[in-house]
Amino acid sequence: MRVFVLCICLLWAGSVSAQNRPVLEAFIDGQIEARDIRISAAQWTEPPVLWTDEISVQGAAYIRVLLRVEGPAFPSGARVKFVGTLGQEFSVQLDTVGVGGYWSNLLPLGRARFALVSELPVDASSVLVIDSVAIQSTKLVPFSTHGENQLTMLNASTVPEHLRQLGKPVAFLSFIRDGFARTCTGFLISPNQLVTNEHCINSEATCRSMTASFGFEVDENGRLDFGPQLRCAGYESNKTNFDLDITVVTLDGVPGDGFGHVDIFNPGSVEMRPLVIVQHPGSEPKQISIIDCVAAEIYVEGRAAGSDFSHTCDTAGGSSGSPVFDLEGRLVGLHHFGFQDGQKWNENRGVHIELISNWLRSVLSDSNNSTGDVPAIE
Repeated sequence: MRVFVLCICLLWAGSVSAQNRPVLEAFIDGQIEARDIRISAAQWTEPPVLWTDEISVQGAAYIRVLLRVEGPAFPSGARVKFVGTLGQEFSVQLDTVGVGGYWSNLLPLGRARFALVSELPVDASSVLVIDSVAIQSTKLVPFSTHGENQLTMLNASTVPEHLRQLGKPVAFLSFIRDGFARTCTGFLISPNQLVTNEHCINSEATCRSMTASFGFEVDENGRLDFGPQLRCAGYESNKTNFDLDITVVTLDGVPGDGFGHVDIFNPGSVEMRPLVIVQHPGSEPKQISIIDCVAAEIYVEGRAAGSDFSHTCDTAGGSSGSPVFDLEGRLVGLHHFGFQDGQKWNENRGVHIELISNWLRSVLSDSNNSTGDVPAIE
């Protein structure tokens, strides 16, 4: 008997009836709470550390904080420094906050200390605002499964080493859209270029709010690590394709130097054989689907006719944007659709990577011809 727990997901606004729509597996991960904590000159101490405090939300796997600045700009170098519970440290430069504010990186376990720091004098009318907190609060991860959920933690002893290595360039994506905190999965296709679904990241605003966490995993000893977090540094509308449900964004560092990247331009082909999907289901650490994970139909309807293949690999909300490999480690697809019982479509679906590869070559070729620059994706 097929088991499925229905999630709160985005639905594709297609022409089919509501009962027959697939479930796009971007995941609403939690709630956003207004805080409106205002830090002004009356609360400052002697520089360089003008103010410090702690934020804690019990039971959250992680939180994010929205910073705003009111009044005169803070001087160059002024920053909010965060120290997380798993030893992560990062700073937000206040001159990058912008009109709409700036969402911090993930703060593991819902706790962190933070400080307002400035070596230069600050105008007494400048105000730092802790506007809102995005709180991870989802306790039940819904799965689009065929029978019992058989997803496995990537570093489990039962997972062969060569399949673990496929997961290194895969990242957990957290972003804000339409007033909700959401998650997807993405993967590197060059040292600093990341692929995910269009229904996940499809605007400059979602790009600006996105953080990509590499190494968000449970290790062989059962310890949780969040790994480094990188920000989305560049969104280009010509690198988004609705029909193929893909977006390519630039990250603000070079994570590929440490995590490698997937070869998108030498894809494998989908055949009636076993598959592998590395993913971040819901708000959980990196997992892999290898048990009873096979292609079902080779050419089926996606957002475009014949763009997809169906498969029986277990996935969940949040798995959107996951790479689909064959057992030889060749990229064959981009997962994006789940299902629920009673639908016309009752398998998970991925986009054929050959279609994506051909489209992306064309995009890079057009860009190169118009600018004379070397394409950014290697």
